[in-house]
Amino acid sequence: MNEKQLIPTYIGKNKGLKFIVPEELFSLNLDQEQKIDRETARKFSRYLKGTFKGFQLARKTKYGNEYNSKIDVPEGFWESFQEKARSMGVDLISFTPVEEDFIFHNLKVFGRNAIILGMEMKWNEIKKAPSIETEIECFRVYQELGDLTIELTEFLKDKGYKSEAHHPFGGKLLIPPLVVSSGLGIIGRMGMVITPEFGPRQRWSLITTDARLPNPAPKDLKGMEEYCLTCGSCIKNCKGGAILEEPIERIKGSGIKTRIDRSKCIKSILNYNYCSVCLKICPQGHPKKKV
Repeated sequence: MNEKQLIPTYIGKNKGLKFIVPEELFSLNLDQEQKIDRETARKFSRYLKGTFKGFQLARKTKYGNEYNSKIDVPEGFWESFQEKARSMGVDLISFTPVEEDFIFHNLKVFGRNAIILGMEMKWNEIKKAPSIETEIECFRVYQELGDLTIELTEFLKDKGYKSEAHHPFGGKLLIPPLVVSSGLGIIGRMGMVITPEFGPRQRWSLITTDARLPNPAPKDLKGMEEYCLTCGSCIKNCKGGAILEEPIERIKGSGIKTRIDRSKCIKSILNYNYCSVCLKICPQGHPKKKV
């Protein structure tokens, strides 16, 4: 079967929402001014290369769906799926329908529903931001979450459900608003999703699928929203001055708001070992017990 015989569920129509991976991120390196041992350098290189490889592999998961047409799932299927995902390292999981406005322009998506997957970035490494250790932790999660997202997608495809993986380093959809619609968290003032479990200290991926999804139990996140509105620690402590007091339109004509000055954030990432100070400074991301 060739690509022409693959029929996408959606094709992104939001002309103001375009997928762009900043080329600068492909030249990320450890800060050579800091002394690191050879094993640490190898670990970082492995995670970095694994992230970029996984990003490419995720784009190929659309193949193999030519004959996948199942929709209904047997009783207990999603309970078993969630147990499987958690045993692999997923910390957060929920479900939501795909919203077409959040698909990047002209990108083809396979599957009408979205399985949201989140993985914690460990506090012991994030609290050192900006640092080599924090940078390595960020890419560890990118790689590991990306790899297991692909594995879970192949599992669903093998069961006969049209499914596609969307890597945490960059998928075909804008993930944060889908995470919010799934009930797992809120959009914080730094522009990232904040959850009751980890604050902003997680990465997200998703799987689009035609399988019928369960309805997740609603969470009361009002207290988190109110706290975030009165806090402002991320704005005051952003090393690059990239977090805006008031949201602006992400891309003119997209109808989607952002609180991040993208160019300033990327500059800070490159100048400060992947930065991540906003992950450290957010009070809602501090563990309830010392780790």
